[in-house]
Amino acid sequence: MFSATAPPVAGARYRPAYAATLEDWRSRWAAAGITHGVVVQVSFYGTDNTEVLAAVASDPSRLRGVAIVEPSIDDRELARLDGGGIRAIRLNLKSVADYAIYGAGAWKALYRCIHARGWHVEVYVDVGRLPEIAPAFADTPVGVVFDHFGNPGATPEAVDRTFASVAALAKEREVFAKLSAPYRLGGANPAGLAARWLEAVGPRNLLWGSDWPWTNFETVQDYGRLRAMLDDWAPATLRPAILWDNAARLYGFD
Repeated sequence: MFSATAPPVAGARYRPAYAATLEDWRSRWAAAGITHGVVVQVSFYGTDNTEVLAAVASDPSRLRGVAIVEPSIDDRELARLDGGGIRAIRLNLKSVADYAIYGAGAWKALYRCIHARGWHVEVYVDVGRLPEIAPAFADTPVGVVFDHFGNPGATPEAVDRTFASVAALAKEREVFAKLSAPYRLGGANPAGLAARWLEAVGPRNLLWGSDWPWTNFETVQDYGRLRAMLDDWAPATLRPAILWDNAARLYGFD
């Protein structure tokens, strides 16, 4: 969610001209059977997490947040974010040329610090580039959540490369997939990818996400329809875990 007035950071690729309000988002929940939510910092606000913190503070029992931070962030600021309901940091690597910098010493130190707080890293990669970021987390125990099925691409070769990296990464830490945004997959089959993720990480490490407000895809999405798609991606016995149990454990909901 985001306001219509807060300015974007310099170099932002995209800044919607509208507001995506907390009230609008939450008004869609009941019909889809949703009761809690995670507010993810948008890339065009950079490391100014003010709006995420304000949203979570409005209902701290039902909301958690994911922040964007610099690797130089200190313990005092991490503690402030933690107290404000932040439970993860986000790496939005869309259109980033060099992923290797995220495996540098300062970032690795940050991964260890957030792991000690029970946080994880949420990662969005360009199509097929998950294998490029996976080495960044080596020698750290931090958990990783990959947005949008890990965005592996549509070719069998690209999908196989992605899941080979997932398998290696999952040997040393928890790895999660967010089953979300099938419209961002470039033609890949979400049901097939969900099956691959289930095989790779198991039912305790799958999450559903609405990707609301669907930036750049706003006019063709429907919250209820996106929730219903999960019924095609996962058997009924696994849906309660994907919709609630796993998120409750990961984000610290009661």
